[in-house]
Amino acid sequence: MEDRRTQKTKKSLADALKDLILEKGYNNVTVQDIIDRANVGRSTFYAHYENKEQLMVGNINFQQSLVDPPPADAVYPMGINLFYLFSHPKEQLSLVRGIAGTPGMTALLNYFTELCVGKILDHHKGKLPRSKLERQLFTYRAEAAAGGIVRMLFKWLEDGAVVPVEEMVASARRVLGVFIGEG
Repeated sequence: MEDRRTQKTKKSLADALKDLILEKGYNNVTVQDIIDRANVGRSTFYAHYENKEQLMVGNINFQQSLVDPPPADAVYPMGINLFYLFSHPKEQLSLVRGIAGTPGMTALLNYFTELCVGKILDHHKGKLPRSKLERQLFTYRAEAAAGGIVRMLFKWLEDGAVVPVEEMVASARRVLGVFIGEG
């Protein structure tokens, strides 16, 4: 667990990045801009992050909702909170637009894909095939399902998130079922 000062510094850096993306667009934001806005030193920034992409994925304010175990009464297909995965970014559409087509978007896409792959594999941990080949094939299908869902999410956001969240969640469930072999 991080101490309060570290948490405060990281929040300040994340807020600065968010505000600057909204003002200038992701590609126009420099680390110097971020540290100036957050009022922290360069060495402080680099003590926590290597670059602005790492800051962005390391401080996504909703990532805990994607990695925490689901509540007992929740229905998360293969451990993935699909409703939150689609609804929260929709609420941040202006920020998403500021990141679109940048290395930051690629970093987010990869980050969310890895989170979803991990959830799928954890969900199937006790049910994976015995043979090494079958386990590897299952991992490839998990990668395909997670990549498909996350790419669908980002394309939907890019298109203005006009399809209702509930329909996107239903589509994502079908993608999971088809790729993983449960649909």
